[in-house]
Amino acid sequence: MILTERDRKLVYEIAMSHVMSRDQILALGLFGSITRVNTRLRVLRELGLVRLLETPYFAGSLYVAGCNAPEVVSGRVARLITNRQPSPRFLRHAISVTNIRLALMTKGATEWRFEPMLWRTFESGGKTLEVRPDGMMITAKGALIVECDLGHVSPQKFAAKLAVYHEFLKGGHAKRLWGINDFNLITVTTGKLRAERLRELAPSNCSYGFLVQTFEELGAGMVGGWS
Repeated sequence: MILTERDRKLVYEIAMSHVMSRDQILALGLFGSITRVNTRLRVLRELGLVRLLETPYFAGSLYVAGCNAPEVVSGRVARLITNRQPSPRFLRHAISVTNIRLALMTKGATEWRFEPMLWRTFESGGKTLEVRPDGMMITAKGALIVECDLGHVSPQKFAAKLAVYHEFLKGGHAKRLWGINDFNLITVTTGKLRAERLRELAPSNCSYGFLVQTFEELGAGMVGGWS
């Protein structure tokens, strides 16, 4: 079996996204019909490049990287997916991030950078800090950092995360580590009350634009609560 570039791209997309539904794969535009998606996914499953994930928490078909996926992705990506054991909460979050990505694409956003591509540590004020956004989208107005909030993070931890982004941009680390001069940050969350609370947590001297929207406001599908 000869793999096409589209096959390799699909395996890469699934590996970097952690998990994807069949409908999300179709929405990415790699295939023109459900029949074609199903056909290629069946072939890739037979080759061990993708695996159908059985879960009682999601009604549709979910796919993760298969045991042979490291053979067709880069060494760095292969290391990321080795021995990955996602929990239901992890899966729900990953699916939600892709839904946000797809919603932003419908609004004209283009290039997407995955979370593993953005995870960085940097030094500030004698401390080692970490930025680990859920993704980055390139829009007509520049880089847009994406944070998916499902209500599990305490206000204190969320405020600390926003403060770290401020230090990251103000100290020139975004330019050094991401190659961008500035960015805006969007947090997509579950409901209006949660959104109001998160808006209040931005640093008073915030060095980036900060926007909070609900999944409904953005037009992104929200995955129901999993246990």
